[in-house]
Amino acid sequence: MGEREAGRSRSDPAPRFPQANITAVRAIAEILRTTLGPTPQDTLVLSQLETRSGDADRGIPGTDEYVVASDGATVLEELPLEHPIAPVLLRVVGPERPGDTDVEGERIPDGITTTVVLGAALLDEAATLLEKGLHPTTVSMGYETALGVVADVLDDATRSLSAFPDSTAAASAVARTAMTGNDVGAFADDWAPLAVDAVETVGTPDETTFAVRRFSNGRIDESRLVRGAVLDRYSRAHPEMEREKRDATVLALGGQDNRGLQIREPESIAGVRVDSVATEAALVDAEHARRREVVDHLVELGVDVVVTRSGIDRHYLRLLVDAGVLGVRGVTSLDFSHVCRGTGATEIIKPDDATVADLGHAGLVEEQRIGRRRHRRKRRRILVFDECDAPETVTAVLTGVSGQPGDQMARQVRKAAAAVAAARGLGRRSGVVPGGGATELRIARALRTTARSTDTREQLAIEAYADAVDRIVTTLARNGGRDPVTTLADLRAAHETGSERAGLVLPDGTIEDTVDAGVLDPVAYRRKQYVCATEVSQLLLTIDDAIDAERGDEGASPGEALYDTPGSRRTDSTDG
Repeated sequence: MGEREAGRSRSDPAPRFPQANITAVRAIAEILRTTLGPTPQDTLVLSQLETRSGDADRGIPGTDEYVVASDGATVLEELPLEHPIAPVLLRVVGPERPGDTDVEGERIPDGITTTVVLGAALLDEAATLLEKGLHPTTVSMGYETALGVVADVLDDATRSLSAFPDSTAAASAVARTAMTGNDVGAFADDWAPLAVDAVETVGTPDETTFAVRRFSNGRIDESRLVRGAVLDRYSRAHPEMEREKRDATVLALGGQDNRGLQIREPESIAGVRVDSVATEAALVDAEHARRREVVDHLVELGVDVVVTRSGIDRHYLRLLVDAGVLGVRGVTSLDFSHVCRGTGATEIIKPDDATVADLGHAGLVEEQRIGRRRHRRKRRRILVFDECDAPETVTAVLTGVSGQPGDQMARQVRKAAAAVAAARGLGRRSGVVPGGGATELRIARALRTTARSTDTREQLAIEAYADAVDRIVTTLARNGGRDPVTTLADLRAAHETGSERAGLVLPDGTIEDTVDAGVLDPVAYRRKQYVCATEVSQLLLTIDDAIDAERGDEGASPGEALYDTPGSRRTDSTDG
């Protein structure tokens, strides 16, 4: 609560109205609203103008920095929000990570737009109730009761994938629904089986189990799933090594102990004092013999490919070439883990200690050249570890994409795989519910029934919650080019006749059984959306002022801008 709240007269019965906070959330929701549903509009987020960047005196040209996306999570993360309420809203995307610690694929948010739109609708309805004299605590308690009704309806509407005649086809429908609206090139039907296959192979997709590589060459319909790892911008350690290894055994050398496959200088050998030319020559000969013993040991084990975290010395390279072993050096920790998890290789420290049990296997290890990049003379090279026996890592190779569309495509493939995993109950509640607004209509109907049976002032808040849920349906209709009022009335009529799975199927704009149409959402996502939206709205209803600690406590009018312009930094409190 703000300091001015504490000093309010006891005789003042009206609670302080959190108008500035509601205005802030409403403005953000208006930006995201057009990205909701399968027929969204792209949103341009401009974070830097050419005219405001660069340094003419130093000869540094200005640039425009912008993002074009129809994905709610991307838009919300890229918006240059300055209002103090922004961190509260950004919680719906996920925990903040300082600096550049975020790893691609670690977070795969979905349902962000629905959460923000619902949260803003709940706050709008709450504002009306507060104006009528309802206390914020009463509204919050009513919303809590409504959330319990939502949970019951979701439980009743949930259907497991195994209950479908074809569970794989149902899982593909979940993947397609997750990509609907952000389907770059209209290839969701081709990518959905890829996402299902990935989840069936590795389980929960994350940064270590599911990698996505995208390349500008080729066609989009040539995208495929590699049952193993793909090392981007890596090549053979020596040009005389073979480009391809079939039925290959893989050694993963990850440590630096004993310098791995790097030469040891005489002065670096512990306990050895080089005091003469003869001693140095003897040490060089000993090191040469040791290197040969190491490579002979690898050959005896049947090693075909060596992947190292550190470098491979030129003397070792020569021996590996002569032995017919393919070497890959300087692999990053994440890529190295992909190779280990894909091939089943065990990371070892000393090559001398390697055993047959430590080796992994790949049906194919191949260096491939990708199409020449603009302004580059050399072609991009990758190393593919494919056809692994029981991979714990798979890689989606997306071709024919680049730039921001490529980024968006990679995100959607990740979202599709994450949705399938959620529907299968990997790490969360399993099952799916009908999409297309069908579940929302069912929830709103149950809420109104509950409100009529409630004899306290909370019934007003429960009824308001139902109205807020209806806004999701009208937003879907509006984004799909249909009249929202007529569509909502038609859907209600269908539900009154017992068709509880009736929803709006876009882009056709027809009202039909959404389960039969293959519009399915993971129930875990829906539950999270309602919980987050309710919690955010309840939290903001209890805050009178949002004050930026970097400036004073002057008030601001509720309608001020929210973004990082000089005037925006004054939108952090309400004037009561």
